[in-house]
Amino acid sequence: MASKKIVVVFGATGAQGGAVVRALLQNSSFAVRAVTRNLDGNGAQELKKLKVEVVKGDTDDKEGLKKILSGAFGCFLVTNYFDHLDMNREIQQGKNVADACKEAGIKHLVFSGLENTQGSGAAGPVYHFDGKAKIEEYIEEIGVSYTSTRTTSYNENFLTFFLPRKTAENKYVLSLPMGNKLLYLMAVNDVGHWVVEILKDPLKYKGKKLHLAGDKLTLDQVCAILSKHLKPKQFEYVPITVEDFAKLPFPGAEELAYMFHFYQLKADNFRDVAFTKKLYPKTQSFDAWVQGNKDKLIQALK
Repeated sequence: MASKKIVVVFGATGAQGGAVVRALLQNSSFAVRAVTRNLDGNGAQELKKLKVEVVKGDTDDKEGLKKILSGAFGCFLVTNYFDHLDMNREIQQGKNVADACKEAGIKHLVFSGLENTQGSGAAGPVYHFDGKAKIEEYIEEIGVSYTSTRTTSYNENFLTFFLPRKTAENKYVLSLPMGNKLLYLMAVNDVGHWVVEILKDPLKYKGKKLHLAGDKLTLDQVCAILSKHLKPKQFEYVPITVEDFAKLPFPGAEELAYMFHFYQLKADNFRDVAFTKKLYPKTQSFDAWVQGNKDKLIQALK
């Protein structure tokens, strides 16, 4: 029996990285080396229960990254601007991993990338997009074989950040600055399956930027789906302007407002749902995701 191909997963205890770990474990061709900054954390302990190789690593530590990537076939990298709210640090972290991938001879890197919003007409800079675009450029520049998985808003945000606000008994309002434009959505667990499909045939996807999403809906349609599955609760979309959203009293509100404005500008062709479902036919629609997560949604809305 041929030995399994090792895939190093950064952000393994986070949303995307965790999804990639779970999907890789379902495929007999791959073994997982999960990277975490805290070996004693709950996330690392859960990974160990799955018999995953868990190693301590930090994307700021360039020398340590070489050792982590040694002997591996592939790598999944997701960087997080919101860890430090520092785009330049995020860019350097991505460059560190890219350099280590090249030196370790990694066959294929899957990077969770995003577009550069500069010059797009967005109301202001979207740093967590622009930094990832710079990392993409660097990966290409140094000649590492890679694919960029450009994803979109998680359905899971409706359990937290996008959680509708209760206004009366069984009445809820959803307010996001999207106007009547399409919002592209995805179930975060599907990221893992997309990455596995890429790693199964890396030459097919080498150098490509894949624009991935499970659904595209107006927020009126989102509310209709929530109302259908969560009866007797009813949901209404009440638009908010980009300017007013930017003034909301939480860290990063301005950055996210500009992101939504970028979404509006790109709404007609931001992501390719048809291609995504061809890549992985079991990609979930928002309707299917809500139906499968009714209990979680009801609990979050209490």
